[in-house]
Amino acid sequence: MARPDAHFLQSWAWGEFHEALGHKIWRLAVEDDSEIINQLLIIKMPLPLGQSILYSPRGNLVNKKLSAHAQQQSTKLLIDEIKKIGERERSILFRIDPGAFVGDSVTASLYRSQSFKRSRKNIQPKHSLILNLSPSEETLLGRMKPKTRYNIRLAAKHGTEIKRADSPDQISIFINLTRETAGRDKFKPHPVKYYKTQFEVLNKAGVQELFIAYHQTKPIAAILVNTFGNIATYVHGASSNESRNLMAPHLLQFAAILKSKDKGITTYDFWGYHPSPNHPWAGISRFKQGFSPQPVEYIGMLELPLNSLLYKLYTWVDWLKN
Repeated sequence: MARPDAHFLQSWAWGEFHEALGHKIWRLAVEDDSEIINQLLIIKMPLPLGQSILYSPRGNLVNKKLSAHAQQQSTKLLIDEIKKIGERERSILFRIDPGAFVGDSVTASLYRSQSFKRSRKNIQPKHSLILNLSPSEETLLGRMKPKTRYNIRLAAKHGTEIKRADSPDQISIFINLTRETAGRDKFKPHPVKYYKTQFEVLNKAGVQELFIAYHQTKPIAAILVNTFGNIATYVHGASSNESRNLMAPHLLQFAAILKSKDKGITTYDFWGYHPSPNHPWAGISRFKQGFSPQPVEYIGMLELPLNSLLYKLYTWVDWLKN
């Protein structure tokens, strides 16, 4: 039974990516009459003194296609196995950030009944922007904010060309552009190995694509887009300090949107944004909002204590640090 909320962070390829980085992972599945009715990717996150945290990114213990009774049984089986893993791996807690939206009382109730607590932090974005790809290209353009529509046409008018990477080596273009972006916008990018390994593993599996914008043969912007199930997700972007007046990132996004639409993808996820105009993400949030996607808010990260004493100590130390 396919999950209605399948996410690339729960894909087989994402597990292989973390294994390639040297992380220990588990893939759990619950079967009924030889049919998988629920599954979960779990990643071990080491802590000092041999302790650890178990984490399931965008996992979900709730499959809404199941009856209430089947949901309870499936959830119990998964949690029992998580507790066994936690005991072997000296895990203080299990973290999960379901792909469930605020107001989903069924999901929230089930997690409460299993003693999950709200986390003080989020690893995955709590807010995102979702674009429905069902309308025609003309309608999608027409719904965008005038400035975004103008910038897309401006980039095309000045000869900006969008190409899809056809070689693993081209990830170096993205990495070089990321260094420029990080220096300009004052943030710390992931290590080079992270980007290289991710593209190598996910691109080979057909999950990740790299789109590059060129002007007069020179790469001036690039984005990484992951596709899994019926959802394409914009995960990383970078641009050169030169030729910023050409507005290449706008044309890049529109090209990725149209490519996804051509493949039959129904949803384009712009990933993280923040609704506050005073947040550090305000600039990138305005850029994404220009495409007129629908804002959504997830229920956020939840935690299941696996060692009650160490969990209290860990949360207390974490609170002092923040």
